[in-house]
Amino acid sequence: MTPRLALNGEVGSGGAETQLRDSSQSCEGSSLVECSPTTEQPGNETVTHLKQPPNCISIGFSGIICIADENTIVKHPKANPRDDSYNQMLRDMILNERLIYERLGAHKGIISYLGIHDQTSGEIRLAYAKQGDLQRYIQSHDAPSEASRASWIQSLVKTFWYIYYRKVLHQDVKPNNILVDGGALKVTDFANSEMHALDVDMEEICANDPLSRVDILGLGCIIYSIAAWRVFYYDYFEDERWPEQENLPGTCGLIYEDIANKCWRDSYVTIKSLYEDFNDLTRGVTCEERMD
Repeated sequence: MTPRLALNGEVGSGGAETQLRDSSQSCEGSSLVECSPTTEQPGNETVTHLKQPPNCISIGFSGIICIADENTIVKHPKANPRDDSYNQMLRDMILNERLIYERLGAHKGIISYLGIHDQTSGEIRLAYAKQGDLQRYIQSHDAPSEASRASWIQSLVKTFWYIYYRKVLHQDVKPNNILVDGGALKVTDFANSEMHALDVDMEEICANDPLSRVDILGLGCIIYSIAAWRVFYYDYFEDERWPEQENLPGTCGLIYEDIANKCWRDSYVTIKSLYEDFNDLTRGVTCEERMD
């Protein structure tokens, strides 16, 4: 029998920091988010339902997001009173996320980390992006100008180059882990991320581990989603393979179509090579000229 954790009134089924709605309420309390669960056994699985906490705006795999005030959210580790090992795993994920935010520091393309909310539980405070995540933003807004979309794509490529430069692999790059805040894009949700030593050779890591390049695949999906103003995401881990042509949408005529296609074809060894190719393209430099 397979156990599974669910939450009553679940919202925000995407990334752990997907922010879905505004609210004037505040998040009360600083303990682990938990309550007395109810359990049912439909079919061959056991489902434990945990009640949703007050002022919750999103629920992800590792955490629950609550509004603290008009500018701040708190990310609580999820907790099941009946599974200590599961709770520790989620606390470790939030701790990992906190350490990565501290490594990355302030950056205009990353959601602002505002510090520890509660040392015991591991809750962290982040800036509240009231315009929500990129996936829902695209679905609910008309497409901006091509120049604006190109600017967004450029900002994301620069941000992921910075993340890579700081020896971090995000490992969950998808449209609902990009937030829109004040008309700018912010990368969020580092709970699944991997942080390497600052002196490590990232090119060697990416060359030896194909999974380290999945960030590039996800970035290609985001580039397409912005360029086409149509959400697309390919989940590598669903079939544990890179996409075939039949799995991909057409890109003809879109801005940065060549970049997106190279991301999907596993043509870039690292984020660095993507960043360099992107810069050459925006400057009008060909591959042959770069080789010279």
